[in-house]
Amino acid sequence: MKIVSNTSPLVFLTKINRLDFLKGYKLTIPGQVFEEIIEWEKIDSESCLNLKEWISKNKIAVKKADVTSNLPQSLGKGEKAAISLALKEGIKVILIDEKKARVAAKSSGIIPIGTIAVVKQQLIEKKITAKECRQLVLELIKKGYRIKEELLAEFLQNIEKE
Repeated sequence: MKIVSNTSPLVFLTKINRLDFLKGYKLTIPGQVFEEIIEWEKIDSESCLNLKEWISKNKIAVKKADVTSNLPQSLGKGEKAAISLALKEGIKVILIDEKKARVAAKSSGIIPIGTIAVVKQQLIEKKITAKECRQLVLELIKKGYRIKEELLAEFLQNIEKE
C-alpha cells in the first residue's frame, strides 16, 4: 500500500526501534519532513542517524512537495507538506498523528492512520502479541507520544479482544 508519512510517526517508531513495522508500505516522504528529521538530529543524534540510514537502506522516496494553500495555517510545515504530497501523488493514506492534521487530511479525502494504528496492525496480523503491543504503546508514551487518557484506556482494553 502506498502511503505518505509525516515526521512524528517515523520519529516515534525509531524511538521504539520498530521501523520494521513499516515494511508492508510503499512509503514516500516530502522533503520538508526529511528536513525536520535532520533538525531532530540536534536533539537525538543517534536515533536520527538510525532513521536516516533506514530511509536510505529502504529506498524511501523523498519528494518535493509544493504546499497546498488551502490547508490550515495552524498545521506544521511537515504536516502541510505530507498532506500536499499525498494529494499531488494521488496517495489515499497518510501516516500522521496530530489531531488537527488528521482532520485536515480527512477533509482532503485522505485516510489518516497514526503510529498506534501501525503498532496495532502488527497485532492484527499476529506479528506481535497483545502483551508486546501494550508494552510498545506504553513505551511510545514514555518516549513522549501524546494520547488522551480515555483513548489510551479504550485502546488497551481493545487489545485484549484481538
